[in-house]
Amino acid sequence: MKKRTIALLLTAMMTVGSLAGCGDTPSNADASSQGESSSEDESTEDESTEEESSEPEESSEEAAGTEGGDMTITISTQNTEGEEAGWTAVAAAYMEKHPEVNVVVDLKPSEGYDQWATNVFNNNETTSVDIVNINLAAEAASGKAINYADYMENDSPYSGGPWREQFEYDMQTVDAGTGNFSALSLQSVKVLWLYNQDIFDEVGVSIPTTWSELIDVCEKIQAAGYQPIAMPGDYDSFYSGTMGWLAQCYADQTTRSSVEIWRSQPGDYTYDPTIDDYYTYDPTDPFNDDTTKVTRNPVRFYAAVKDHTYSAVTPGMKTVWSGFADVFPKYAGNEVMFGTNKDGAKTLFYQGKAAMYVDGGWAIVQFAQDMEKLASGQEISFNDNAVEDVVGFTLGTFDMPSMEGDGIEGKARTIEVSNGFLGAVSKSQDHDDLVMDFMMYYSSSEGMSVFMDAALEDGFVPSGPSLVYGVTYPDEVQNAFENLTMIGNCQKSYGNSLARGFNEIPESYRAFYDYCLELLQGKIDVDTFLEKHQANIDENFETGMTNSKITLEDLENPANEPTGE
Repeated sequence: MKKRTIALLLTAMMTVGSLAGCGDTPSNADASSQGESSSEDESTEDESTEEESSEPEESSEEAAGTEGGDMTITISTQNTEGEEAGWTAVAAAYMEKHPEVNVVVDLKPSEGYDQWATNVFNNNETTSVDIVNINLAAEAASGKAINYADYMENDSPYSGGPWREQFEYDMQTVDAGTGNFSALSLQSVKVLWLYNQDIFDEVGVSIPTTWSELIDVCEKIQAAGYQPIAMPGDYDSFYSGTMGWLAQCYADQTTRSSVEIWRSQPGDYTYDPTIDDYYTYDPTDPFNDDTTKVTRNPVRFYAAVKDHTYSAVTPGMKTVWSGFADVFPKYAGNEVMFGTNKDGAKTLFYQGKAAMYVDGGWAIVQFAQDMEKLASGQEISFNDNAVEDVVGFTLGTFDMPSMEGDGIEGKARTIEVSNGFLGAVSKSQDHDDLVMDFMMYYSSSEGMSVFMDAALEDGFVPSGPSLVYGVTYPDEVQNAFENLTMIGNCQKSYGNSLARGFNEIPESYRAFYDYCLELLQGKIDVDTFLEKHQANIDENFETGMTNSKITLEDLENPANEPTGE
């Protein structure tokens, strides 16, 4: 097992975690990097991709005619800022090692990418595309993507050892039941608190490690004339943004033992004796419920939700939401919080008016870049809107302060997950082998360093340190990440599934937002809030099961694989 502490290089090895809310959790927020496409819309038809591809026609024909078949690899991930420069550099470095191979970089706009990626896999037998962001192809990719698991134990020519030892393998998403591993994620994301060190020093407060300490810090900062926390309070924040992240992180403190409910039992279709025979629940270990240590049975999860063995009405959830109500909106601008979006909250933080702000690890690098702009007299903008009155200050970070009290089962974890979700269309065996060789190079310390150098130079903002071992960064990025450590991911299981609505159902999240406002505005008490929350879950339960292809009949025999009918 690799060490889980992140030690960044140039002087030490760097590993990481990521924050794109993914995995097998029915309700997870997307806290991944927020880059926008830099290319124009293109057709979602795969045929147009072939016509518009930047592939040089002659070299493609020559490559296709070489021994071993098709020697062209086409990369068509989303075209976020800096990505094209990074992929182009990796492609050039790989072709220098393998002149017989032609690597085409043909990135696609983010808008409409899901439809485009779905179409690629629907036309997998004729498509020229190889590497995509497979998470956005949904079910269309099932059975049509290369299974990385078939190659993980192979020796990599770019490291001299098994491929899986080039990167943080434990952070990958592997289906324990089927062994399928179709999405390679090599970037990390972590949600954390950022703070203005200058304000903390002026007021004389220290980093809080518990929620009660956070309240004490807020009181002193507010008394000094600053807004303690910059927090968006709109619907997006409670659904897929900051308040939604906090809801998941702190619900997880109360549900660590739920692993005993939904973990696979002997005889279950999901049971893996090489893992589950050795599992022992330990709430003091934040990595105790990693996917490499215990498998989960979704049927057992739904059965527990149905009979309220797993419920939102618990002493722990009362502790959590009472804690939230003690802080929000009182220390986040009062009623103004509910009219503040993400950019508005971030603006308050940049202006030195608010002392603390919650965001992903990418915000550390973005802040460093913005402070360089400020020092050189350049304009700082969020989504093309100029930010006025920005002040320079020293940035600090700290992890989630733990709540304490009834029903709390473990220390606070956060959302720290891998993202990237690079999948490859399966074609012939020879071509699959070629694509996997390229991915071995890309995921090596050399390949990822080549990517990062070029991407960063072109404006790429990493969401966190790379999961590839031995990656080197420029000093300013290294310094931004050097204090980050892994504290455990709250999104890897069903432990936070009842945190903020149910199973990605829009109506459920809208209801959640409405009664959150009622609680935080003092219109209902926390007991009423939890009753409404449980009613919301119950009302959307069968829709959630349908979306997961599990029936009420399946719940009667949770050891069996669900029929989905």
